[in-house]
Amino acid sequence: MIDSSPISEWTEDVAAFWTFWSEDKTGTYVLTVLGIILMLSALWYWVWLENKKVTAQATLLRAAGGLPAPGVVPPGPGPSQPPLAGPSTDPGD
Repeated sequence: MIDSSPISEWTEDVAAFWTFWSEDKTGTYVLTVLGIILMLSALWYWVWLENKKVTAQATLLRAAGGLPAPGVVPPGPGPSQPPLAGPSTDPGD
């Protein structure tokens, strides 16, 4: 096996470095909590950014007339209106 690590053997000093220099390994828990906080904040930021982009796109579509305003019935045929032409949507008896 090729050992490319600058550390030739694992000593207590090396183990203490990876656990914030403590003997009781609380640094591992600190790193885990910091990692979870970073992950959740990145996820929150991603959702916020995507919501901002979708809201901007909806605003552009509404301004161009391609998307109705919220709470307004869209013009033309829709689920509550019969089509302008074509087969009947009446399910019959």
